Amino acid sequence: MDHKIVTYPAIFKPLENDIYVINFPDVKGAITEGKGLRDAMKMAADTLASRLYNKHNLPKSSDPNDIKTANDGSFVVKVSADLTEAFGNRIDYQI
Repeated sequence: MDHKIVTYPAIFKPLENDIYVINFPDVKGAITEGKGLRDAMKMAADTLASRLYNKHNLPKSSDPNDIKTANDGSFVVKVSADLTEAFGNRIDYQI
């Protein structure tokens, strides 16, 4: 089975208590948070997959070097997600 993997830049904003708020500038509504970098990366990948798994026309991915961050410790990281796996994990709700 071929897997459809996508990669988008995400902005990680550190808060108190090792919490990170993550948003994807190229993916509308893709915002999440995680405790610690490991959890934040997992949550970012899950959020990216859940926002894009059923899209036929994916948004264009920005160059991470072109993304400006606030002077608050925020940084940009490329995050990848497996859309094929995300699609398979969804429940098909039917009325």
